[in-house]
Amino acid sequence: MIRIILLQLFVFVSAVSVSQNINAHGDIEAMPIGGKEQIEQVIQTQLTLPKTLLTPYFNQQVTVYFHLDSAGNAIDTEFDYGLHSSIRKETERLLKFMKYRPAPSHLPKTTYFITYNISTERYNKLFKQKNKFTVKRGLPADSSYVVHIKAEQSPDYYKNGEEGLNNFVVSEIEYPTLAVEKSIQGTVVLEFVVETNGYVTNIVAKQGVNGGCTEEAIRLIKLTRWQPAFLGGKLVRYKTTYPITFSLINSTSSTNSSTGQ
Repeated sequence: MIRIILLQLFVFVSAVSVSQNINAHGDIEAMPIGGKEQIEQVIQTQLTLPKTLLTPYFNQQVTVYFHLDSAGNAIDTEFDYGLHSSIRKETERLLKFMKYRPAPSHLPKTTYFITYNISTERYNKLFKQKNKFTVKRGLPADSSYVVHIKAEQSPDYYKNGEEGLNNFVVSEIEYPTLAVEKSIQGTVVLEFVVETNGYVTNIVAKQGVNGGCTEEAIRLIKLTRWQPAFLGGKLVRYKTTYPITFSLINSTSSTNSSTGQ
């Protein structure tokens, strides 16, 4: 039995090390559902720091260590010594936006980590970018971090709703060169969460298309802004889907949308 468990642990760690980093202590770099780029997406769209922290010389590498519960949520967080308390609290909040695939329950408890860098210069750029968009629905945001699939009002693309979203995708899409050369066509179906501040996170390709089409669809959705869903008098996180069809007919790309899947 001991040999079997050790073999399973070796296979698990070996498989993880192919795509994830392992530090000197044996901790595994966390890989959220949707890929490592989802961490950066959450930081870019959700990070909030106090102005008192943002001195001209502020430049901080942040590493957080944690375990995962059976639902893929980060728990038991720990930080390197000396990190400012406001950064600790904000990093713990950011972790609530991400979902992970936990290790099998029969294996020993695994410690995961993520690392990101933030500076005054970078934060100010992100802050200016976020200030270009304002949620119009004057409601308080739900603080439970629960993701809904039904609401009194589902999210709307901020400019002319579904029609505006279709127009945005058609005008901004860049058909990948490889897909054109190999005559690749098809529909990419993306699932994502519209956050209470109108940005999107947790982007997952439920149906992909080769030749760079999936990556291009994800790039486009990251650029979108939404009026968030509301339920019970509060803005809520909402999971939705959007398909983007790549078609070589007349060298155009058509789009359709669906929500609440």
